[in-house]
Amino acid sequence: MKTIKAGCFLVNREMGKIALIYREKQKDYSFPKGHLEKDEDLETCALRETAEETKRDGQIVKEFSPYVENYTTPSGEECVCYMFIAIDKGKSDNKSTDTHQLHWTSFEDVEEKLSYKSLKEMWTCVKDNVLKVLTSIDAGQ
Repeated sequence: MKTIKAGCFLVNREMGKIALIYREKQKDYSFPKGHLEKDEDLETCALRETAEETKRDGQIVKEFSPYVENYTTPSGEECVCYMFIAIDKGKSDNKSTDTHQLHWTSFEDVEEKLSYKSLKEMWTCVKDNVLKVLTSIDAGQ
């Protein structure tokens, strides 16, 4: 049975930047994401995990379907991850301690900053839609 995860490509349109997290334990850069909890839908999971890991609230852009990635972790865990494009809505009051360093990264620097080939490939598949959200006046409203 596969582990289900969800997360967000969090876009801050005022700054023109994308949220990446730096995970100190793994010494890597990634997008915020995490495990689906019992009785939780994918969008709720994606927003909750993003708020936990970045302390930022997001609003999913319904115009775009989630990017779906199947992968195996180094420990052999089979995962399927649903990544949504979301607009940053400001500071979250999420009280989780599972927070990582938030790095607002320029669109042009995201691919270079990501730590893994699979994340770079994911970014390549979604970056055109992320750019549409970043530059659109009415996206996600």
